[in-house]
Amino acid sequence: MTNFGWWRVSQAALCRYSPVLRIVRSGALASTIAGCTLGTPYHEPAVPEAAVRPFVSSAAAPVSSGPAVDPWWQLYRDPTLDGLVREALINNRDLAVAAAHLQRAQAVLNEAGAARLPDTAVELGGNYGKQSTDQIVAVATHQSAATRWAYAPSLAVSWEVDLWGRVRQLVASAQADAEAMQAARDALRVAIAADTTDAYAHACSYGQQIDVAQRSLAIAERVAQLTTIQRSQGLVSELEVVRAEAFVSDTRATLPDLQGKRRAALYELAMLTGRTPADIPAAAAQCRAVPVIATPFPVGDGAALLKRRPDLREAERRLAAASARVGVATAELYPSVVLGGSVNWLSTSGSLASLGNEYAVAWGIGPLISWHFPNLAVSRAKLAQARADSAAELASFDSRVLTALKETEQALTLYGAEWDRHRALQQAREQHARAFELAELNYKAGALDFLDVLDAERGLVTTDAQLAASTDILASDQVAVFKALGGGWQR
Repeated sequence: MTNFGWWRVSQAALCRYSPVLRIVRSGALASTIAGCTLGTPYHEPAVPEAAVRPFVSSAAAPVSSGPAVDPWWQLYRDPTLDGLVREALINNRDLAVAAAHLQRAQAVLNEAGAARLPDTAVELGGNYGKQSTDQIVAVATHQSAATRWAYAPSLAVSWEVDLWGRVRQLVASAQADAEAMQAARDALRVAIAADTTDAYAHACSYGQQIDVAQRSLAIAERVAQLTTIQRSQGLVSELEVVRAEAFVSDTRATLPDLQGKRRAALYELAMLTGRTPADIPAAAAQCRAVPVIATPFPVGDGAALLKRRPDLREAERRLAAASARVGVATAELYPSVVLGGSVNWLSTSGSLASLGNEYAVAWGIGPLISWHFPNLAVSRAKLAQARADSAAELASFDSRVLTALKETEQALTLYGAEWDRHRALQQAREQHARAFELAELNYKAGALDFLDVLDAERGLVTTDAQLAASTDILASDQVAVFKALGGGWQR
């Protein structure tokens, strides 16, 4: 409680109801309520209870419920990949832009914090000519004023009494904005690590698919050669030879597309690591095996996800900044008080030495009270805008929570489905390889028609291609899971 004679009220009541006329009466009262902060205190938004439970799709994917690993790319145990991700997190140009934006946000915070300190201004002006003070004397004496130098240095100091917490809320808003920018950079680190791993996996996958296509081409050429020999012996018709050669051409036609996609993936990887396309990482260019985690890996649960994903932290910090700006707009409904003082010197003798003359010094000190009253329409409109922005940021945060959960569940579902498909393709490939082996033996013995051999060959080649493509999809789906989990931004 605060006692000012006849006026005894709580500080909380002063913050809400004290009229400006009473504030002006007492400097002590102003210092008492200087700790007031208007607006609703900020609290972190609540999330649905279901959002912190285990993932629904974790049972359908080969994953475990243990805590997710932050440097998740190390689970692949690939030194080349580790080096590429490390290089990307250091040299990526988008991250450099994000770092510059963060530096700017921190500078804005420093600027806002400086408003809590007194503002000082020093001025030193000089002019040469007939001075106005001399002109008055000249008119009285009917003489022409002399031309000379005059100097007028001054010092002004002002400090805003933060009665309603406007400055404190400005600092809180700038602090939250800087933290949101930090979270945005962390989210970009997650994306860069995931994109680098994905580009590397694609480059390796296309190399593997090229090897598969070349093996399929070798099979097709061997069958075509066998058919040509049998044609020379009159065992098959010319049509079978043409069909075998056509299949060779079909198989060879898949190579240019795969080679082009592989180069594109390598160029993407070079860009992500801060290199030019001409400076492709040599280790990545030699990769021919897709990095895939063959064992279940930990993914945690919804509660850990909401704490880990930096985009959710960014959304929450932007909400905090918007809430602080509501406090700033609310404070503008009330009068502001600025304590100020100034000292001015005047030299009319044409020399700076005369500035010490005590009769040429002017000074003043006192408060400045400003209030947009009684027309508060503009201030109320700004408050309405700030409240609308805060409501939008709250809705955006809720949307980001739902999006994070959706992305994680979708990634786990697709990964689990592709895992099952990949295993089925592995079994199918073994069966097609056995069928082609039997068809080729029977064809050589004359017990099987060429079309049956061609069908068996196409089945094997097609399954080989599907299995190689599935390996690529599986690697991308794994990366998508890790990206959805939000790991990889920690230093």
